Amino acid sequence: MKKEVETEIIIPIKGLAPGAYTFSYALGQPFFDHFENQDVREAQIEAVVAMEKQSGWIRLDVTLQGTVLRFCDRCLGDVTIPVAYNAPLMVKFSNTEEDSGIDETITLDPSAPEIDLTQYLYDSVCVSLPLQSLHPTGECDPEMEQKITELTVNR
Repeated sequence: MKKEVETEIIIPIKGLAPGAYTFSYALGQPFFDHFENQDVREAQIEAVVAMEKQSGWIRLDVTLQGTVLRFCDRCLGDVTIPVAYNAPLMVKFSNTEEDSGIDETITLDPSAPEIDLTQYLYDSVCVSLPLQSLHPTGECDPEMEQKITELTVNR
């Protein structure tokens, strides 16, 4: 099941029988606007969440695939950055909030009706992006490259 996501990604778990489920979401610009992210100017990302539900835990396998449009750090032109992310996430149910020491684990109250993955998916996209967004060599705006050369040579 695939749907256009505006701002929230919530998986209802109350009443789901143990078993395997797959959820698919399209993360577009409204999703990033919700976080007031100005670095991502356009986004086309497919998020697939494969869920295995058991009585005391849930395993989520999260896959993100797509592109985001950002400013090139060298010439300030538009540059398309690929996004590829795949990681497991374990959900434990407990009445006490305990830190398992494992980053890939979250703890929910056993009565929780849903899993909110909005922040997790946003963070996953952000950490999958490179520290610098650059065009491949020779693809930057020629006028801007000329200006950069003039400024660095005349120092």
